Amino acid sequence: MTGLDRAWERHLETVRWFGGKGAGARIVRRDVLPAWTPPGVEPAVRSEVATLAYPDGHTEHYHLLVAHHPAGREASGTVLGTDEVDGEPMQVVDATTDPAALAAFVAATQPDFADHPVKVWSGEQSNTTLVLDDTDLYKLFRRVEPGPNLDAEVLLALGGGTVPAVHGRLTGAWPQGGTTDLGLVIERVVGAEDGWELATRTCTAGADFVEAAGDLGVALRAVHGRLADAFGAHVLPGDEVADTMGARLDAAVTAAPELAPHAETVRAAFEALRGRTLPVQRVHGDFHLGQTLHSPTGWTIIDFEGEPAKTAAERRAFDSVWRDVAGMVRSFDYVRSAHPEPSSPEAVAWADACRDAFLAGYGDGADADVLAAYVLDKAVYEVLYELRNRPDWVGIPLRAIQESNP
Repeated sequence: MTGLDRAWERHLETVRWFGGKGAGARIVRRDVLPAWTPPGVEPAVRSEVATLAYPDGHTEHYHLLVAHHPAGREASGTVLGTDEVDGEPMQVVDATTDPAALAAFVAATQPDFADHPVKVWSGEQSNTTLVLDDTDLYKLFRRVEPGPNLDAEVLLALGGGTVPAVHGRLTGAWPQGGTTDLGLVIERVVGAEDGWELATRTCTAGADFVEAAGDLGVALRAVHGRLADAFGAHVLPGDEVADTMGARLDAAVTAAPELAPHAETVRAAFEALRGRTLPVQRVHGDFHLGQTLHSPTGWTIIDFEGEPAKTAAERRAFDSVWRDVAGMVRSFDYVRSAHPEPSSPEAVAWADACRDAFLAGYGDGADADVLAAYVLDKAVYEVLYELRNRPDWVGIPLRAIQESNP
C-alpha cells in the first residue's frame, strides 16, 4: 500500500457515493486506465479502478476519476498527493472536484459538449452525475463490476418514455481483456424536480400529494410491464425468498445489535412467504422517491442499478415487483420524518394517504403478508445503510421495525 492509496482511503470515507464507509476497507490494487485526454492537455484526466478489501474477506471495485496537475503549480480541487506519471511528478486530484479537469474530461469523451459549462449535480448519492446542459446528464458509475452496468442495460432496452433516453456511453478496458461500463450520457428531463425534494417540501407544508402518489404507482406498474417484456419473467418458491431474507437478517443483527430485540418478529414476517409461489422478473431493485423525477409531463423513473450493497449478480437477479413497491412504501415513511412533527397525526396521515394512493395506482394488490415481508426486509437494509452513512437517520427504519412489533 502506498501513501497515495491511504490518501484515497481517507477521501473515500468523505464522499457520499462510497458505500463502504466505516467498514474497514483497504485499497489493495489500483488499475490505471489510459488517459481520456490527449497528450499535452493539462490537467490530464484518466480513470482508475480501485479494488478494496474488507475485513470479512469480500472485495469491491470503485471507479476513480483522477486529474494530474504538474507538481509545483497551483491545483484546484481536492489534492490527494503526488505520483510519477511518464517520469514527471504530478499532483493527484479528485477530478470531480476540479472544474478544469471536468471540462477537459467532457471535451475528450463527449466532444459534442466541449463548449458547454460542466457542473456536478448535487442530488446524486451512489454515483456522480455531471450536468452538461439543459438536455443531458453525464452519469459516472462509481461502484463497478466487470461487464455491462445494470442501468445501461435497462435504459438501452427500454429506450426512453417513462425512463431517460441514452445519448452516449463511456466504457473502459477493464479488467484486462474485458470491457466495463464507466458512465452513461442520458436525457435530462425538462422541467423535472427530484421526487424526494418535491415530496418532502409538500409534506412539510402539509399540502396534498395524493394524486401525485397515485400517478407514481401507475408509472411504476408501466415500467414493470416493460421490464417483463424486455427481460422475461418466471416464478420463485417462497421458501427460497424467505431463506434469503432470513440470512440477510442474521447478518444485519450481527452488524447492528439494535435489531436484535425485533429479530424474531421480523423473521416471522419472512416465514409467512413459505409455501407460496412468487412471480419474479427484472425490477428496479432500489426504488424510492430519490429515484424519481416529476415534470409537467409526469413521472420519470431513474437509476436502475439496484441496492448498492448487493453484487451485480444479486442486483441483476429476478425479484418480485413487490420489492419496488415496498421501497416506495418505506420512502413515504422517510418523507414523514421531514415534517416538523413526524409523529403528529397530521404527518402520519399524510404518509398513510400517499402510501394508499400509490398502492391503488399500482393496482393488483399484493397479499398483505407478501408486501409486509418485503417492507421489513427493506427496513432492515435501511438500518445498516443509515448506520454506515447517516447515523442520525437510523431511527427512521428502526421506528418502522418497532411499530411492526407492538
